[in-house]
Amino acid sequence: MERTEARITRLILVDGHEQQYMQLSEAGAGPNKRSLTMVIGRNAAVEITQCLKDEKPQRPMTHQLTHTLIEKLAGRVKETVIHELDQGTYFAELRVEHDGEIFGIDCRPSDAIALSLRGSAPIYITEKVWNQASTGS
Repeated sequence: MERTEARITRLILVDGHEQQYMQLSEAGAGPNKRSLTMVIGRNAAVEITQCLKDEKPQRPMTHQLTHTLIEKLAGRVKETVIHELDQGTYFAELRVEHDGEIFGIDCRPSDAIALSLRGSAPIYITEKVWNQASTGS
């Protein structure tokens, strides 16, 4: 599966709305970087914003709790792979390493990205998704 590392290049937060927007672009691809925009929920947007700003709320939120559970159970977030785009919905897999074995966990891209940011793990987008996003499929 061919894939490219991606980075968050823009978060658009809309007050009073559940839908927020996140733009991902190819990492280090020069001036002709591919990018895609996805709709994400408010809670994930808040968590991603806190991760990017290295802020920590007084009490752990769901993504922080999940990341702590993974670590306490001797695992680590290895990477996020956004691997599918179907009728405008993106699909991702969070890959977690435990005892030398890698487990793929199906999840929403925004949740996987929030956990990858917490664990300083890379985010990848498959060529299939880049191609579908550029044609609007």
